[in-house]
Amino acid sequence: MRLVIKIGGSLSIGKDGPKKEYFSRLLPVLKELDKNNQLIISIGGGRFIRKYYKAVEKLDLTPEQMEWIAIELLRVNVRFLSFLLNKNSIFTLQEMNKNTSGVIGGIRPGRSTDANAAYAAGVIDADYFIKLTNVNGIYDKDPKRYKNAKKLEHISFDHLKKYASDGKPGKYGVLDKLAIETIVKNKIKTIVMNGKNPSDLLRLLKGEKTGTLIS
Repeated sequence: MRLVIKIGGSLSIGKDGPKKEYFSRLLPVLKELDKNNQLIISIGGGRFIRKYYKAVEKLDLTPEQMEWIAIELLRVNVRFLSFLLNKNSIFTLQEMNKNTSGVIGGIRPGRSTDANAAYAAGVIDADYFIKLTNVNGIYDKDPKRYKNAKKLEHISFDHLKKYASDGKPGKYGVLDKLAIETIVKNKIKTIVMNGKNPSDLLRLLKGEKTGTLIS
């Protein structure tokens, strides 16, 4: 299978850097998947980037400069994970083709890691784009604010735009508009699921239903 897996920064990166305990459980799963699949992995920035942002936001920097700082920090995460998995680091959209595998993160201002992962899924014609996050899927409303929020088992491409969110680095919602546009345009089957237990990925790919399917 051809897979793109986005690892949410909320799961993997704490305020001081990578979460060692989480990666100790994630890496064996990714290495297992890498044996028989074409795999691109995207990693977010998490609390570390938000902490850095807060530290420099009052200095005389433009929004674009702030985004470039975030991208450079994301590239550190990409290097870190690519070294652990012995995979290529991907830093530009142009270097990707249908045979690409590796680790991707920030590319350029105006593009989230979700958007870059969705783009990669389109380039390799992925069977699935899987987003690992800290909630169980996509809900009809914010489950952190509303106790009666209901998880959606399936969302059609036509209705996905309803769940788009605007945001700045570190503040994207379920999926941002550019990621959604890419998913819809390329009809990329996408699964948004809870990634707290990385072994759930293996069960998912063996046919067990989890998260929210977008198709």
